[in-house]
Amino acid sequence: MRLFSVTTAVCVTLLSVACTVGCWYRADQLRSEADWLLERSKAQAAEYAASFNDTLATQQLETFAKRRAVMERAHLWQRGQSLGILFAVAAAVCAWMLSMLRRLNGELDEASEELESEQSSEPVPVRASVRPSRT
Repeated sequence: MRLFSVTTAVCVTLLSVACTVGCWYRADQLRSEADWLLERSKAQAAEYAASFNDTLATQQLETFAKRRAVMERAHLWQRGQSLGILFAVAAAVCAWMLSMLRRLNGELDEASEELESEQSSEPVPVRASVRPSRT
């Protein structure tokens, strides 16, 4: 039964690590999209500075709002990544503790078997009942 708990803790650790990697990948994609939107916004700002057209300023503000929304989503994925790391570490520590407990339990079982075998191999002294004589 204890082996099952160690295996479960290891599986939870691996699952947490996989989720953490997935969160990192998605956050990285969103960050690269936000970088692209920032460059687009800079280009729109340069074009606006050259022409002073209000539609370009409006487009730049819309691009900035899109970038902000993308960055907020990226931060959510980063929070998921942090939680995944914490959960993976906690599960790994739990798996280690359970394996140590299993090992200790095995050693205690061996020690108790040795003690029982030593006690059964020793001869049991039989005391003769000596009654005092009446004279």
